[in-house]
Amino acid sequence: MTTPELIHQYKTTCNKLKKIQRVLIKRFGPSISDVTEEFGTLANSFNEAFQPDYAALCYIGQSKCEKLIGNEVGEVEALLRAARSFRSAHAKQQRVRAENISSEYHEGAFRCYTQALSRLPDKSVIGAAIIRELKEINPSVELTSDFSSPCHRIWDLEQSSEDSLRARDYVAAFEKLSEIYDDVTERKCEELYREVLDRIEVSRLLLLCLLQLPPSVRYDHKFLERYSSITDGASPSEHGQLPEELVFLLQSLVVSCQTKDIESLISRTEPYGYILQSGLFV
Repeated sequence: MTTPELIHQYKTTCNKLKKIQRVLIKRFGPSISDVTEEFGTLANSFNEAFQPDYAALCYIGQSKCEKLIGNEVGEVEALLRAARSFRSAHAKQQRVRAENISSEYHEGAFRCYTQALSRLPDKSVIGAAIIRELKEINPSVELTSDFSSPCHRIWDLEQSSEDSLRARDYVAAFEKLSEIYDDVTERKCEELYREVLDRIEVSRLLLLCLLQLPPSVRYDHKFLERYSSITDGASPSEHGQLPEELVFLLQSLVVSCQTKDIESLISRTEPYGYILQSGLFV
């Protein structure tokens, strides 16, 4: 079908839904299951026609049908599809037109996300995932989940750390990464998150080098001291399970930063030369 035909079919299906909502004795109205299926089929057709905004409207219609029959799971799923379709419509708008971009699609996605959240318990893993998606379009929204999991906390803190880095708030970024380290070690599950800890180790060290704090206000000076001298070999207990070559490069980086030896930094730790552009020696 062409797009005008799809829109006409969408309006017809909406009228069927309105009849269902008005009719008290449901057997005299259209079949709810048939209307739900029609909305789903139309949404797929609109997606194939690259019309995600209309697909979102169809998913909203589908969610209303699911609500009428008391299917909360189906209602939430349809609302999430609607939210994601609205986001696709916003992305399409950005690609097509660089100026005067409307926020109506993000507002539609926000409404769908919040409506889906209202159907879920607080300690729900789906609710936590929805809040993540919602914060992608509105980072300032004050919504939190009571769902507690190391994986979710690590993800949230790393995203927050990246936001701090983009804002050039290196102290806040370091503190958030340290929270991840403390959280994992307190739970005594280091082996489960070894890759995360190794990544955090390197990031924290680079941030400390970037900050160049005086000893009186230095964060975790013992951590920095482990890399303050260059050794031929590094024990796992000292540097986790980082490769020896990487440990050597990090030691060279720290020593060069402390002595402000730019030439040595470039020649011995070339993979990290880009950090000079961040103002390391300013």
